Amino acid sequence: MSSEAPATISARAGLWLRHDLRLRSNPALAAAAKLNGAEQPIPALILLCPQQMHEHDWAPIKWDLYYRHLHEFVKSAAAAGIALSIQVIESWQVAPKAVKRFAEQQQLSEVHVNVEYPLHEVRRDRAVKALLEQQGVAWHGHHGNLVVPPVLTTQTGTIYQKFTPFAKAWRQHLREQLGHSGLPFMHPVERRCKVAAAVVPEVDYPRQDSSAWVVGEDAVYQQLQGYIDEQVSAYAAERDFPGLDTTSRLSPYWELGMLSPWQAVQQLAQLSPDFPDALDQGPDVWLTELIWREFYQHLMFHVPRLNYGKAFLKHTDAMQWREDTDSFQRWCEGRTGFPIVDAGMRQLAAEGWMHNRVRMIVAHFLVKDLLLDWRLGEQFFMRHLIDGSFPANNGGWQWSASTGTDAAPYFRVFNPTLQSEKVDPDGSYIRKWVKELADCPKQHIHAPGKWLKDRKRSDYPQPIVDHKVARERFLAAFKAL
Repeated sequence: MSSEAPATISARAGLWLRHDLRLRSNPALAAAAKLNGAEQPIPALILLCPQQMHEHDWAPIKWDLYYRHLHEFVKSAAAAGIALSIQVIESWQVAPKAVKRFAEQQQLSEVHVNVEYPLHEVRRDRAVKALLEQQGVAWHGHHGNLVVPPVLTTQTGTIYQKFTPFAKAWRQHLREQLGHSGLPFMHPVERRCKVAAAVVPEVDYPRQDSSAWVVGEDAVYQQLQGYIDEQVSAYAAERDFPGLDTTSRLSPYWELGMLSPWQAVQQLAQLSPDFPDALDQGPDVWLTELIWREFYQHLMFHVPRLNYGKAFLKHTDAMQWREDTDSFQRWCEGRTGFPIVDAGMRQLAAEGWMHNRVRMIVAHFLVKDLLLDWRLGEQFFMRHLIDGSFPANNGGWQWSASTGTDAAPYFRVFNPTLQSEKVDPDGSYIRKWVKELADCPKQHIHAPGKWLKDRKRSDYPQPIVDHKVARERFLAAFKAL
């Protein structure tokens, strides 16, 4: 991932920051700091591109979280001797020239980055690298955003298409890496020089209040530490119950690079001397969720068509999806008449977040009960989720739609009412988000249609579909492929 620059009179390294606004566990920053020495500031560039955010369906609440964190980061960066330059650009097509101009102005001999893996980001970085090398500036890419970079292959040299063998190989790779070199550099970069804090420019992009989420590297890191110390032990037992709200809620910080996955590994490693082995069930299941995140990153890197809205299972692109704007709108607004689905969609609208189990339920419902294209749901999620991750979101939707690698079998069709009874047995989650059912008794909360009819109430809709009929419709459509 690197190239050597021609000999220069004075080596000087710069940094291009993207989804990695952090001082801890940042190998690109550590490498640049090592070359420059403790007495010299580190020139660093941040490019903001509203057009790209729009094209990639950034949720307004996700942008608000990033923007708030950026204001905190410029202060901590200045105290650490990082001389930031923050620029707003029209499109990523001009990124190569912007980075080249930055390198010229700062008289850099090399530029360091943490690698990003989706196809468009890979192509962008290739263009930047080529232009820099024409000017004699070396490009160094570091794997700071994944624990295991996309190098894992099967014994026959192919990519892993099933999660279980991937997870086994991932753990073995980590085991070997820890045994060989231990944890990578994790501490904040410390300098003996100070610089003025950069001015954060205004950006023309819609924002939704994210103040319920902490920002600033120290606060985010403390949230990680607190979760591992106090809650992760119960994760396996409690993770499927949205009413308990006991998941970590750290996903936005990994997506935006305010945390690195290595920091999670560092915290988990303290729980077992044989890490990644011999973890208790809670931490081990939580680690498995982190591996799922990396699995989808690897797939996005190795399977280009996933970047173009195509199904992993090619034959499923021929699926005949219904066109039903009204049903889709009712799903979006949480007016399907299935309380667990509506609670999830209303939580998404209000908080920009949804419990992971409920994400699976609402996705199954859109695809298999309403027979609507999974790509509609994928885009809607990206436009509203504070933790919207292209690889993870795509992987989750294709799993639910039975179009992806290692996906749920097509004949596995969630019954939303049974799922509701299983994950929200007392109805507390439903009552929180579906106010019309606040007084609905427990025995009716999961299927309140008759209870509402008996009281001649119309403030909450009747079910939009008959699940049994919808299930058979989906199975027939999938079998026809």
